[in-house]
Amino acid sequence: CAAFPATSFADTATFRVGGDGKSTATFVSDAPLETMTGKTNQVTGVLTVDPADITKTTGKFKAPVASLRTGNDLRDEHLQGDGWLDAAKNPYVHFEISEVILGKKGNKELKQGKDTKVEVKGKFTAHGVTQLVNAKGTVNWSGDAIRIKASFPVVLTAHEISVPSIVRLKVANEIQVSVDLRGSASP
Repeated sequence: CAAFPATSFADTATFRVGGDGKSTATFVSDAPLETMTGKTNQVTGVLTVDPADITKTTGKFKAPVASLRTGNDLRDEHLQGDGWLDAAKNPYVHFEISEVILGKKGNKELKQGKDTKVEVKGKFTAHGVTQLVNAKGTVNWSGDAIRIKASFPVVLTAHEISVPSIVRLKVANEIQVSVDLRGSASP
């Protein structure tokens, strides 16, 4: 007799991310004279996942530029102003999944309640400029809920954001963006 492990496959599911303040995006600028951290808990989006084959995942997320907070009101005003992210012309930063890549020992199937390591290629848009980025992270799926933790670097000048010489020692050209997204299955 051969024994086969019991495997539970679910159908493709769509998850709504955000709207409850639990999904966050954080950025860290680690410059020679200052480390600055900004955060928003207003990330929203939609994610479609096939637990039997995570490489078929699609998704789009956004966060309002006006919701980014660094702990300093004047710095927030500058960050959102036309010299930086220009919230008036570009009210959101966006991320769209292009491809999910598995590691050498990667498994296409998500296991309920277990972290699965992934690399995601996607399009990140800030200041109205879209660049391709690679994010590394984990996905944890539990039927009607999903949690994604990932991070990726963003180069400000690639998004046509120039760092004035007066603040170059306080603002890094390359910042690290991290997300902690929580989604609930939508009907």
